[in-house]
Amino acid sequence: MNRPFRSIYSHGFLRVAAAVPRVAIADPPVNAERTLALARRADERAAGLVVFPELGLSAYSNDDLFQQDALIEAVEREVAGLADASAALVPLIVVGLPLRVDGRLYNCALVLHRGRPLG
Repeated sequence: MNRPFRSIYSHGFLRVAAAVPRVAIADPPVNAERTLALARRADERAAGLVVFPELGLSAYSNDDLFQQDALIEAVEREVAGLADASAALVPLIVVGLPLRVDGRLYNCALVLHRGRPLG
């Protein structure tokens, strides 16, 4: 790929954005919307990577909220929407969320690029 000399990417650098949305406790749709807005801003500013806080889609709360199926299911729905909405964005996006796997709950980071979950 031929990049202009003045581009940081021509010299092996990567522009990284640390984004911290104002989160709403136990409101994944609002948190996903705010996360996506900041991911779009990072894209506009030519970031190659944008990282979000731990548990950014659910927000931190008392432990008992993480045991609520409604919260975890809402996070899962928002992950799909966030992936779809990020398809046109260039940066690698890393967002924190609670994730249920095999009946256990984990504090994870989801890595998205161009609408696809990578890990």
